[in-house]
Amino acid sequence: MELPVSSSVFSTARTLESVSIPTPLVKREMLKRALGNPVVNRLPTLIPLFLIGYASLALVDRNDILALVSLQILMIVMTSYTALRVTDKLADNEISERAESRAIRLWLFFEFLSGAIWGLMIGPIAETGDTDGAKTVISITLIVTVALAAIVAADAPQLIRALLAGFATTAISTGLYYYDHFGSRVVFAIILFPPTIYYLSHAMGKRAQSALQTEMENVVLNEKLSEALSISEYLSAHDSLTGLLNRRDFERVTEELRTRTQASNMAIIMVDLDHFKQINDRHGHGLGDDVLKTTARLMQFQLRDLETSADSGQAIARWGGEEFIIALANCATDNVVQIAENIRCSLENYRNAEWPEDLKLSGSFGVTYWLESEPLNTAIQRADKAMYKAKSDGRNRTRLLRPIKQGGSIITA
Repeated sequence: MELPVSSSVFSTARTLESVSIPTPLVKREMLKRALGNPVVNRLPTLIPLFLIGYASLALVDRNDILALVSLQILMIVMTSYTALRVTDKLADNEISERAESRAIRLWLFFEFLSGAIWGLMIGPIAETGDTDGAKTVISITLIVTVALAAIVAADAPQLIRALLAGFATTAISTGLYYYDHFGSRVVFAIILFPPTIYYLSHAMGKRAQSALQTEMENVVLNEKLSEALSISEYLSAHDSLTGLLNRRDFERVTEELRTRTQASNMAIIMVDLDHFKQINDRHGHGLGDDVLKTTARLMQFQLRDLETSADSGQAIARWGGEEFIIALANCATDNVVQIAENIRCSLENYRNAEWPEDLKLSGSFGVTYWLESEPLNTAIQRADKAMYKAKSDGRNRTRLLRPIKQGGSIITA
């Protein structure tokens, strides 16, 4: 017979250890959050493009700048599309690292091109000799857009590197090409702009990564604390050897059982293993512990297979030493005696090939009812009395003591 193991939680309980989230997992989560909704996140980029396009209308030679604005709109579409693919890959835990890496590289390629287009917009500003006001609007819009894009994307260092690398490649080359027009100060500023913005965004990204790692570790730690609390509550309510309820929590659970099932009367069964001291003396306490655990499992097995109504319930505990106690709700007198007999017979008929041949299990059972008008302790004392009656009558048997109301008191019969 295969018996349920109810005390395994005691052997698996461990000391709560510190939590450390690997850096790659933190960076992956940062990338997920930074991407967010790629389409919605890139819509604000249309505003500076509109300003640049509108300001370029005041220029005589506006074709090049308008062409770059159109090309940048195309890049918004492409970066949004490839970023969407990356979010899909990151959300799919079964995707291969190679496929995920390939999607990220394609996305970063278009981000690089987007940065390069922003850098190329410096050229048309230098070539036209038109209205200074329009050139100022375009220049400021260009600088602010690239700076804000890098700072807002601080949680995604790959994006910052790709965007600024593309911008630096074309902006610095264009600035040097038009050195005579810009002068040394402007060219120097163009050269310093990408590393300065990268340094600021990189510092922000490091702080964001540290904060996210702490957040993720706290989430895992809270889960472990919750699990540890559940285990601690279980350990405090159960006997460490058998896994059954302990004495204190049996009384609590039984009181709750009566309230929950609205049972007016409940059955109490007290069990005492016969000649248990002799088992310990002859075969040692190790085997004695095994006998107690086996008894608990046999009782659980019998009670689990009961065909009772939906409003029934049960509580079972190790009362102390070799004594056990069971509470049953909504169980008729004939039924509870039969249940006690079933458990008694299962003990009597149990055989274990690893035990000595002369070791036989048996128990004395005392049965009574807990009336609604009396304290639980009174019913337990009556079940204990019935159990001692079974022992005095020769052990390995069941005895029933009925509580009877007579006047204002309760007597037994």
